[in-house]
Amino acid sequence: MPDDLIDYLTGCYRDWFDALGSEGIGPLDSMLADEWTYTNYDGVVRDKTEYLDWVAGVAESAVFVGPNAVDVRRYVDVALVFGGYQVLLPSDDVLELRFTGVWLWRDDRWQCLMHHNSEVTG
Repeated sequence: MPDDLIDYLTGCYRDWFDALGSEGIGPLDSMLADEWTYTNYDGVVRDKTEYLDWVAGVAESAVFVGPNAVDVRRYVDVALVFGGYQVLLPSDDVLELRFTGVWLWRDDRWQCLMHHNSEVTG
């Protein structure tokens, strides 16, 4: 696995989390595939449109820190990405999350097809 793909996809997640901490959706519209599916740690499933609408409300209520401990496994035009991040909530609670993302090389760029996260408990 070339380090440059790990660095590139880690940077994509940094840009993603930065977009969550600001107004608007930043690079998310082009980063996420049209058929993208997101499963949140509380079991809510959203398609791309639902997620981008949801993001608008998240920006003011949480701070995203990460990603950390990112690993990438590439299978030709598919990359599986594993890592973690934290969400700092207005209540001063901290959610520790682990994620898995599926990325596809298409149209000369990497696009995220799926993202799932789980809360670390214990």
